[in-house]
Amino acid sequence: MTPDAALDSFAFFVGLRLMGTDARRQLRLALMRDPDVASPPKGTIERIERLDALLDGRREPETMQDRLDVARAEHQRSAAPFDPAFWLARNAELIASGFTEQQAARLVDEVRVRVDPATGAAILELE
Repeated sequence: MTPDAALDSFAFFVGLRLMGTDARRQLRLALMRDPDVASPPKGTIERIERLDALLDGRREPETMQDRLDVARAEHQRSAAPFDPAFWLARNAELIASGFTEQQAARLVDEVRVRVDPATGAAILELE
């Protein structure tokens, strides 16, 4: 991956996290329905549509799997959008694309300060 592609990927993944879990699911469904996008196996879109209906309240949980899916979705909704593993993965991607460790760390920290105020403030205190 080129450095430019790594920066695009970094921005894309940050944007996806900022969207939230429900908006990401809606985006996934929209892309699956788009005729210009390579279609997934038929069962995949039906499963996600059933999950979407369940999480939007258009249908009630019927099975143990439905209840587990609702519990997992609630957990994901309440979780912070960014965790340390997310930032470490972005750092590793930047390094793998040709950035030095210092450059990658600086880029990640600059974005982190802007989008994740809780951990961003801790980063500023360390400097």
